[in-house]
Amino acid sequence: MQLCVSPALVLAAALCTPSFATALPQLAALERAVADAEARAVRTGVAISDANGRVLYRHRVAEAFTPASNMKLLTAAGVLHGLGPDFEFRTVFRVANGELLVEASGDPNWLRGTDDDPAKVFARVIEALRSRGLQRIRSVRLVAGTFVGPARPPTWPKNQLYTYYCAPTGAFVLEQGTFVMSIQRSGGARAKVRLVAPTSGYPIRGSIAEVSAMKGAVYGAIDQGDAIKVRGKFYKKSPRVEITTAMNDPERWFRDTLIHHLKLAGVRIDPAAGKTSLGVIYEHRTGLAPALRRMLEDSSNFAAEQCMRVLGAHTNNDGSLQGGREALHDQITKLVGVMPDGVRIVDGSGLSKENRVTPGLMLVTMLKSIGGAHGALLHGSLAVAGQTGTLEDRFQGSKLVGLVRAKTGWIRGASSLSGFVELPDGKVRWFSILMNYDRGRNGLNKHLKRIQEHIVTAVAGIGSN
Repeated sequence: MQLCVSPALVLAAALCTPSFATALPQLAALERAVADAEARAVRTGVAISDANGRVLYRHRVAEAFTPASNMKLLTAAGVLHGLGPDFEFRTVFRVANGELLVEASGDPNWLRGTDDDPAKVFARVIEALRSRGLQRIRSVRLVAGTFVGPARPPTWPKNQLYTYYCAPTGAFVLEQGTFVMSIQRSGGARAKVRLVAPTSGYPIRGSIAEVSAMKGAVYGAIDQGDAIKVRGKFYKKSPRVEITTAMNDPERWFRDTLIHHLKLAGVRIDPAAGKTSLGVIYEHRTGLAPALRRMLEDSSNFAAEQCMRVLGAHTNNDGSLQGGREALHDQITKLVGVMPDGVRIVDGSGLSKENRVTPGLMLVTMLKSIGGAHGALLHGSLAVAGQTGTLEDRFQGSKLVGLVRAKTGWIRGASSLSGFVELPDGKVRWFSILMNYDRGRNGLNKHLKRIQEHIVTAVAGIGSN
């Protein structure tokens, strides 16, 4: 038995009461799981449908919840809808009046170990200069375009801005707005410390002591602008580690890393160099797919915020954070047809506790995007239960390993899981589970994860005929 309700009605919450909720064992199990969550004082919203959008179950479907990283599903859907699957980030290098100008695209894909490794890209730029006989340039200038304003949403936790998951966004960003340090034992008084990425040439100040006791062995690195400050203690028997820390100013890192590579290659920065104009010498292009995969499979906050700004730049000529938020709201509205009451888009990643979405909106957005004409790109970007990304350790030992593709989410006071189950007979079940509770409660999420998995297990058994 099922409820034949259109996606628009899911959004409006004009659903008849499912009197059959306990008629099937799977639905009874689902009801028990939801009741278990709410008995723990966890407000729980659940929306479930089949592949045609026919509602199979709903609970608090029209209420607004803090979605945590489930917000990234909306962001990915809005970015794909607004930019299209064939969109390319294009960073243009040109020489004008003796200057090397770099025109921003907001490209989030400049990462070591990939084809878009900054060292590889800058090597191509240097080769382009050399092939045109340029060994000296007057300066390097970055052209930000509409990517202006703050690098982070003001609602992000102020005491965590140094962490990798609070990395800044902007016109030019390497390594997802972070720098990576390598620390390893030396056998002496101080551990060996090295900047791994980006290869900016910044000096390292301070030191990390090598100690014989594991207890109290903590260490860290700080971006000081013209140098990196390290400090702390490193256990002498520990294997080599890498630590990742947020940059203070991504544009400075981009410019200084480019200049460092130019100098290493013998290209001099000389204000007295000639005023040669060559036009475009190199254009670096990357696709949308890698960023969407990091956004959904790895839950990259940076990828979500950066792509949201790019969406604003291309659809509204405004690459600021505010421009990105407005563009995302516009695209989701166009995608689903109507924005439910109470929805509030504060950032693209879900890190802010002030975001508000409904389970109905989540469900319809997934149906329209992942289940839509260009859905393959998002489908392949989601984590797979028991196998990849943030779901690698979920559903272990169950029959749903490899069958669930979903987005996880957690911040203090919010836990979520939304996606779909692909059944062996080819049927698909879509679900959105949003849970909110008192932010002061600790240790609750492990229980909520189990409840979410119980719900999804029940979802997989619900028939649609």
